[in-house]
Amino acid sequence: VQGGEDKRWSRVTVEGLTLAVPAAEALSDSALIDGLIAARREVSQLLGDESLPDVLVYVVRSERDFKTLTRNRIPHWGIGVAYPHAMTIVLRRRAGQAGSLLQTARHEFSHLLLHQAVGSFNNRIPVWFNEGVSMWAAREWRVRQSFDVAVAALREGLIPLGDIDSVLSFGSARANLAYDQSYLAVLLIVSRGGEGALQDLISQLRDGMSFDTALFQITGMSSAEFESTYEAFVARRFGLQALVTSEEALWLYIVV
Repeated sequence: VQGGEDKRWSRVTVEGLTLAVPAAEALSDSALIDGLIAARREVSQLLGDESLPDVLVYVVRSERDFKTLTRNRIPHWGIGVAYPHAMTIVLRRRAGQAGSLLQTARHEFSHLLLHQAVGSFNNRIPVWFNEGVSMWAAREWRVRQSFDVAVAALREGLIPLGDIDSVLSFGSARANLAYDQSYLAVLLIVSRGGEGALQDLISQLRDGMSFDTALFQITGMSSAEFESTYEAFVARRFGLQALVTSEEALWLYIVV
């Protein structure tokens, strides 16, 4: 992603957040940058009042611009990407989906702030935690996702958490399932660790603790124990018995 005074881009900076759009598109929507600033602040508070970094956010409409900025390295299903070392986000804007754009922005801000908190997260924390925290921060859960996870659970098609490291090589359906499962794994951490569990875990990572040790401190489980407990957690919420007895079943029937 190139910075500088590139005349192809129109830029405006407010409170350390620079919004860049193609020069052909006037920056007339002040609500967008206000929404991005609010989203960055909200995610910072959710992750434990992480300090707000200066961020460059590209917002584009065309697939060509998105591919150019991301160097064509993002799967076709991608609509947002974060570059933590450059503190840069690229978002693809779709007509009539302003709320969805800000939700995607919250997801990507979470990646930046988590990286700021724990350093080179690709080496220090698993992808499922990175993506699950981002989904949690962006409130990315809908009834349809419950249905998709239930179908995968019934077909014994759930993805092992370790395999989610390769999510960018997945097709769209498998990638969506990987993100959904990542969210549920983070939800299990909150369930076992209580209110503030994620903030406490991130704080321990910031202090240099390994992910496996921090996970044990918060949940009382080793990584292997966590994964087996996670499988039971998903089965309890979305397995065959859940489809018959749980409150979620009603919503799944409505979706069907």
